[in-house]
Amino acid sequence: MVRYLIKNNFKLMLRNKWILAVMVLGPILVIAILSSAFHDLMKSYEGVDEFKAGYRMEEGTRFGDSMETIKETGEKAGITFLEYPEGEPKEIIENNDLAGFVEFDKEKYTVYKSADFEVEGVTLEYFLNQVMKEGANQVLKTMLPGLDEEKVTLPIQELDYMPAVDSNDYYGIIYIVYFSWCSVICAANVLNSEKKYGIKRKFQVTAISKLKLYLGKWIPIVLTTVIGMGVAIIATAFMYDIQWGNIWVVSLLILLSIMASSAFGLMIYYFCENLAITVVIVFTTVWFMGFFGGSFETYMFAVWSDALKNASPIYHINRALVENSCMGHSTYTNSCVIYMLVITVVCSAIAVAVDRWRKAR
Repeated sequence: MVRYLIKNNFKLMLRNKWILAVMVLGPILVIAILSSAFHDLMKSYEGVDEFKAGYRMEEGTRFGDSMETIKETGEKAGITFLEYPEGEPKEIIENNDLAGFVEFDKEKYTVYKSADFEVEGVTLEYFLNQVMKEGANQVLKTMLPGLDEEKVTLPIQELDYMPAVDSNDYYGIIYIVYFSWCSVICAANVLNSEKKYGIKRKFQVTAISKLKLYLGKWIPIVLTTVIGMGVAIIATAFMYDIQWGNIWVVSLLILLSIMASSAFGLMIYYFCENLAITVVIVFTTVWFMGFFGGSFETYMFAVWSDALKNASPIYHINRALVENSCMGHSTYTNSCVIYMLVITVVCSAIAVAVDRWRKAR
């Protein structure tokens, strides 16, 4: 019986050419517009070239003996340090086209960054931070010569960084995800037919379980969305040269995302039993999940707290796919898989429970 339901509902969904066109053409058009609009912004994130930085040493500073080492290490990293004994740091930066200025006091140092060399300024600050940590390591080894050198290390916290990704790849990936989360609209024909012809009431007098009735809708939605997104992925990959990375990992993550979105959409429908209200609720929820998940402003530039980002399932799938594309791996792959499976199971269980509750009333 469940095979019959899946087959017939799948056929009904495929007959709705308008919705299929939206699922295929929607991502293609939005990707074309946004990847072009944000091309320059995304392109600006590139590795920094060599740059100059000024410095001043206060008399008696504890950094005096280390300056030659800092300058030599800086040369290897592409940073040229120039000494300016007099003048205001901001004026020195502006008048000498410097990326930054470092003022070494007796016990601390201060980094001034140029507004025109924002990335270089961050690089300078990070460079000095790492040099000072390495210097502290050497001092500690000198103080404790009897210990194994491998054990005499200070804890270093790895800094988050923005992967190098262009606008075509970024928006070409995240809008496939965004549209796939609107998968419930693929079931419009089936849900409208059930309402119009009272099919649900007819099934209530049969022996078929609520779980099988649910699967008879959920599986066709997943299959239809997979077809629509698959066509969109292939088309955009050829049109915009989008690099997806490991195709097996990508396929698994997108499939899990579609499964989760289909379960979420059906759960909302089982609560309100009205397609129009369901579409409004799903689209609104997906918009907010995308807002905090990087669907509009890239998650690399977003100022939202990590708590808000990580609360959005779209953030996990976006980050996992984008990082797999540009780096070949992602620390968010596992969390994405777990998040999508939990949403699928929980939303499916709630939908079936609500359907049983309605029948028992």
